[in-house]
Amino acid sequence: MATWLTHLRIAEKIKQKIRDIDMDYFMAGSIAPDSGKKEITHFCKGTEENRYIDLKSFYNRHLRPEELFIRSDKTRSFYWGYYFHLIGDNLWNEKYLKPIIKEYKDGNSIIHMFREEMDALDFQYLEKYPENNILSKFQCMEIKLEFFNEFSPQQIYENIKKINDYYGKENHKLDREFKFLDAEAIERFIDITVGKAIAAFYE
Repeated sequence: MATWLTHLRIAEKIKQKIRDIDMDYFMAGSIAPDSGKKEITHFCKGTEENRYIDLKSFYNRHLRPEELFIRSDKTRSFYWGYYFHLIGDNLWNEKYLKPIIKEYKDGNSIIHMFREEMDALDFQYLEKYPENNILSKFQCMEIKLEFFNEFSPQQIYENIKKINDYYGKENHKLDREFKFLDAEAIERFIDITVGKAIAAFYE
């Protein structure tokens, strides 16, 4: 799965293309799927070996035109953020994670190393852009998510605190050798995901 900061950076770029999104609720939706067990929060289907994110199920439940018609701008923004997170994770798994797992025998160890590189690249980005980055907006957002009933909104509030605490820590392992990823790979992934999200929004 992509990192929290990556999802927020995707949301930031989408906002530049879709002006009438409520950014606070859009950011909240963009990290909401990481607020509990992925089988529930990511609408996962299939077996352990062949698990996938059921994008269609989420869309039909929350984003069909007849559903959007009765929702507020804030609620719509939240659900679009949630949906784009799922699109991003689905793409990340197919484009990066599964090919690496297939290439190496020790899958669990590789996933751990892969995650470490993702996290280190997040902190490198924040170090490079210490002011006016998307995280500073995320830290100041004001939301009320009681309309959401797929799981407890309290889980999302707790995850928001967890994210803010995590990125507020000391930068970790910035001076390291990267085997799987680099900043350019993250940028390419963000751009591809934004393109897919915009296409899904206007289809």
